[in-house]
Amino acid sequence: MRARFGKLQEWFDQEWQRQAANRYQMALDCDYYDGLQWSEEDAKVLMDRNQAPLVFNEVKPTIDWIIGTERRTRIDFKVLGREKNDNDSAQAKTQLLKYLDDTNKTVFHRSHAFGDSVRAGVGWIELGLRGDPTEELLYKRHESWRNILYDSNDASRDLSEARYIFRWKWLDEDVATAYFPDRADVIRRAVTDGVSLATESDDDIWYMGARVTAPGQDYAGASVGRFTPIDHSALAWSRRSRVKMVECWYRMPVLRRRFSSGDFRGEAFDSRNAEHIAMLRAGASTFDKLEMEVRCAIFTSAGLVWEGQSPYTHGRLPFVPIWCYRRQRDNAPYGAIRQIRDPQDDLNKRSSKALWILSTNRVEMEDGAVDDIEDLRNEVARPDGVVVKNKGKELTISRDNALAEEHLNLMDRDANHIRNVAGVTAENLGRQTSADSGKAILARQEQGGVVTAEIFDNLRYAVQLEGEISLSMVEQFYTQEKVIRVLGERGAAKYHQINKIDPDTGEVLNDITANHADYVVSEQDFKSSLRQAMFESLFDIVGRLAQMDPKIALNLLDLVVDMADLPGREEMVSRIRKINGQRDPDTDPTPEEIASQEEADRKKAEAEQMEVDRLRAELEKLRAQTKDLIAASVKKGTETAYAAMQAGQVIAATPAVAPIADEVMKGAGYQDPNPAGVDPNFPVSPEAIKPQVDFPTNTSPMTPVTAGVGEMSGIETQRADGVINPNGA
Repeated sequence: MRARFGKLQEWFDQEWQRQAANRYQMALDCDYYDGLQWSEEDAKVLMDRNQAPLVFNEVKPTIDWIIGTERRTRIDFKVLGREKNDNDSAQAKTQLLKYLDDTNKTVFHRSHAFGDSVRAGVGWIELGLRGDPTEELLYKRHESWRNILYDSNDASRDLSEARYIFRWKWLDEDVATAYFPDRADVIRRAVTDGVSLATESDDDIWYMGARVTAPGQDYAGASVGRFTPIDHSALAWSRRSRVKMVECWYRMPVLRRRFSSGDFRGEAFDSRNAEHIAMLRAGASTFDKLEMEVRCAIFTSAGLVWEGQSPYTHGRLPFVPIWCYRRQRDNAPYGAIRQIRDPQDDLNKRSSKALWILSTNRVEMEDGAVDDIEDLRNEVARPDGVVVKNKGKELTISRDNALAEEHLNLMDRDANHIRNVAGVTAENLGRQTSADSGKAILARQEQGGVVTAEIFDNLRYAVQLEGEISLSMVEQFYTQEKVIRVLGERGAAKYHQINKIDPDTGEVLNDITANHADYVVSEQDFKSSLRQAMFESLFDIVGRLAQMDPKIALNLLDLVVDMADLPGREEMVSRIRKINGQRDPDTDPTPEEIASQEEADRKKAEAEQMEVDRLRAELEKLRAQTKDLIAASVKKGTETAYAAMQAGQVIAATPAVAPIADEVMKGAGYQDPNPAGVDPNFPVSPEAIKPQVDFPTNTSPMTPVTAGVGEMSGIETQRADGVINPNGA
């Protein structure tokens, strides 16, 4: 225990020395926000010439805009299950965490920590468990940066590689002894009885090089009245017995056995857990892993008071930092004020110079121009002064108003530079500028959002870390049946029950400790002007679509309203989707929605099947009609062929009928598709169709038929004497 105490004390002293210089600058940054901007030396110079060291604080409204933006756009979250069956449990965890945020006033503590971050460079949120069963187990609260020292060797934003973190608090001796009665002797040896209260401040930064003497004596140091950076009452001597209690959360290397398979995959084996033992006996494999175990110790300057293992299974330090900026050289934090302190100093000094120039007169005169120099000085200083000079002597009174004007111009430049460096333009502050059009104002407002993006991104990251730790603690400690209340956007209370036990089966319903989930920070818009512009553009597009087809606009209306920053937006979107028959794509369907969807799918399938049956019936009808047409066509063709064969027989018997038949056909409108007896598929020369035999003129009036009837009847040309021409065409 002595060796452990020596190690912790060594770490604490080392960090105190390493961070002292930057902590002094962090304190000065906070002073500039509070209007304590003049050093003692400079303020004393002004007061010696009867000029007040006035402060024209451009830092505070600039920083207040950043802080106010966070409070206007607070971050929401939700818990998602790792598997589909975990959605009910994840929803219950979401409601529980929101309930805890309400009871712990987390949003206010987070905003306070964010304010520390912007001003000083880092803010802290503490997460822990209460020992009082009548209160909520989990608590969250802000912790001042002045009471914390962290491992400066850790460059990570989540302190995942930090070896330790210290937090201290001053307690009365009787209170500290009540907490640790068995270590009363150690506490008594560390009591600071009858010393200045100034020793309870976290650093020597408040002394500013001054010294504190014995009790009853005044503060010995430079003083400039109400402009001193030290409140003398804070250095009063006290008879209270006080002790400084230092709390240290630190990591020590240990070899731990973990599951590599099964339901407890990744968890550390606990020999006191019956389920772990049963899983190990069932054949689950394990592996040994070197880890950094988190432990906690409380000590005073006289010795160690308590030390033990962390009760939390998340394996993290119970403090979440909200960083603003970190210096590249040594990862030291600094806020948005650090870069605007110089122009603020210049602005104050320019104003004092301009006021001095405008308040004084310069006299140039010859020796002996007046009898009394002091009377001249007093009269010149008066607005209605009368100066009497001696005759023949030259005396000139002048005032350099042009130089004062130049100082005032430089003051305006300093003010603009402060806002530009901090990323808070005059348009963000709502001041009148040279930007006349709405688009120009929005563009300059967006510029401020871009410059401050890193600050809000660090805040978002801190909220993610805070939520992961809170979720782990809920899964670890909230094992009892509980009814939680959650307030909606309109203040309506909703009640949810977790870890409910079924009286019939004894099974735990909605057990939030049965499985793990993931904490997700919802998309939050810190660029309100850009989101507003997107909403207006989408609303204009939907308006144009409504003129073309109102149904299209109605189906897109829920997406448009969901982008608007309006109170009760979720309820409006829900009602629009209910009217349109739509559902939230980000949530799982309810049993009623599943049944309704199945019924709709069944009706749709029946309608589709009826349509298929109708088309099949029409197809069968067309097939039957086609079959009838084919049969009729075959019948008609057969009858036609039979008639042609009969006609051929008639022509063969009486060739003289052929020309008559041709004329009858032509009169009926028939046109020969192959004129001159030529088949287009088998072209022949003119000589081939000439008659092969010359008939005498005194023969029978029947003439050879070389075309027409031959093609119609399909028989060869015959001679009048009935002999078939062997070479007939």
